[in-house]
Amino acid sequence: MIANAATRAVAADLERQSAHWVAAATTFLDAEEFASEAAWRSVEIYVGIPLRRHLKLIVEELIDIGRATIAMTRAARRDALALPEAMAAVQNLRRRYSQVETTLDFFGDAVSSRTSPQLRAALQSLDALATASMATVLAQAGHAPIPVLTYVDKGMGASILRADIRLWAPGSINPVAAIKIVRHNLYRPTSLFHEVGHQVAAVTGWVPALQATLARALSGDPALRAMWTPWASEIAADVFAFVHTGFASVTALYDVVGDARTILRWPIGDPHPVGWLRTLLGCAMCRGVYGSGPWDDLEEAVVTSFPLRRADPTVRELLARSRRRMPAIAATCLRTSVPGLGGRPIGGAVDPARVSPVALAELERTAGTALWTSSHWRRLEGIRIVALAGLREAERPDEASAWIARAREWMTAAPLAA
Repeated sequence: MIANAATRAVAADLERQSAHWVAAATTFLDAEEFASEAAWRSVEIYVGIPLRRHLKLIVEELIDIGRATIAMTRAARRDALALPEAMAAVQNLRRRYSQVETTLDFFGDAVSSRTSPQLRAALQSLDALATASMATVLAQAGHAPIPVLTYVDKGMGASILRADIRLWAPGSINPVAAIKIVRHNLYRPTSLFHEVGHQVAAVTGWVPALQATLARALSGDPALRAMWTPWASEIAADVFAFVHTGFASVTALYDVVGDARTILRWPIGDPHPVGWLRTLLGCAMCRGVYGSGPWDDLEEAVVTSFPLRRADPTVRELLARSRRRMPAIAATCLRTSVPGLGGRPIGGAVDPARVSPVALAELERTAGTALWTSSHWRRLEGIRIVALAGLREAERPDEASAWIARAREWMTAAPLAA
């Protein structure tokens, strides 16, 4: 059907719209539209090159779609039957533009959080620590290394956008593990290892295995089984943080979940364990691996500060029964066979005894003051130094500022080698 004047006017406007979105998309080819060149250089050694290459590809795909859309609008000027398809294509182009923009904004904001030389050095150190914490486990699981991009943001808790998941732009797969670290834990970054634990769990099949073992361990109590098994993903991540940083990970976690308004609540659908139980689980893991210690005092403080009588009656008994079963639950979490590790537990790949208070004290004694200044110790024991600093901050609250300052100086002195 030959297009009439009205149809041609619509088609012409569709062409104008398409040309606008294509022109706007071409500016995305310059990575500095979203972050400075200096910011991109700060991650070049870790993820900058592959990430920029990936982002360039999704922009080029957007531009190709836009050009094809322009061709369709031009065809609609001549043939009215082509107009509905052209209109749909323009709407699709608009949506695709927004999806690509969201993807680019996310990574641009992440890279741009490296706003000063000191912060840049700290985040480069976190990149390296996260990569190192995965390296041993992934190698034993037969997986290639996964690049990491850390960034700092406000809030109470960290988060991860895992590598190999779909991004906002259709067909786009995330090429890096993007991990948010919050400011209050920037220099006590045990949460970094919790987020890395999510990545490791995803590639090793850990979560389904943990769900199954928890279900078996709690088979005699259907209500507890139904409560605990949906939490497997967050529990696995907590275990990963624990085997890397010990008690420091438990105190840091409690500082995040210890809000009086929420610590005893069980929101429907929340994948995180009730904060009260989550803290007690960490204490039970410490007790199961290390024996008695400061975690006993922390548990006493938690149950005294937040007695179960304050919990909702529908949850109170479940919390009480969970506490009674906590030693067995903790043992189950630590001993679960991880399919990707040939059926060994995570402790078979990362020994939590290496971050016991005794082992960390020995590290401190052996290395002396060089522990905080030597590039050798930085490369060899970076993760255990994080565990030590977090432990000392927890044990010596009157020295907390000094330990944070020491960790800050250590993390920003020079980037660790990944």
